Amino acid sequence: MDDNELASLADPSFEQYFLVSPEKLALIYDAAGIRPSDRVVEIGAGVGTVARTMPPCQSLTVVEFDRNLIDHLRRNVPHANVIHGDGLRAARDMAFDVLVSNLPNLVTESLIDILPELSFRVAVMAVGEHADLGRLPAEFKVTEVATISGTDFRPAQPSVSRIVKVAR
Repeated sequence: MDDNELASLADPSFEQYFLVSPEKLALIYDAAGIRPSDRVVEIGAGVGTVARTMPPCQSLTVVEFDRNLIDHLRRNVPHANVIHGDGLRAARDMAFDVLVSNLPNLVTESLIDILPELSFRVAVMAVGEHADLGRLPAEFKVTEVATISGTDFRPAQPSVSRIVKVAR
């Protein structure tokens, strides 16, 4: 299934837009600094457009809330452990080194709030254009990686988002 066919699976009413830009995916992987020994978790995995070309790691777990996308996610990322469920709850219950997320903006705001509870080396997240990352404790260093919008996604995302790196 190509990226345009995958777009037909997205439900924009749930803010589902699948990141497909090779350039922006490369920036995410570079910012994450994924090592072969890392345990990586992606929440809000959609149909696997980010996870399918993730650099080699010890383990890859992807979490998706939308049951309609799970079979597509399993086919696109056969090497990953696929979990159907609430990504925020799952993140609290898992051990990982790297967190990647591309969630709807409202859910991302909740993820920002629980980051201090999680144990990780680095998180690379898509956040809304106006997300307030300044509310994170001083132990976190936030770096803007890129701006993403429009044709970076299938279907095209109508708003602008930012990719940020959060490290301890």
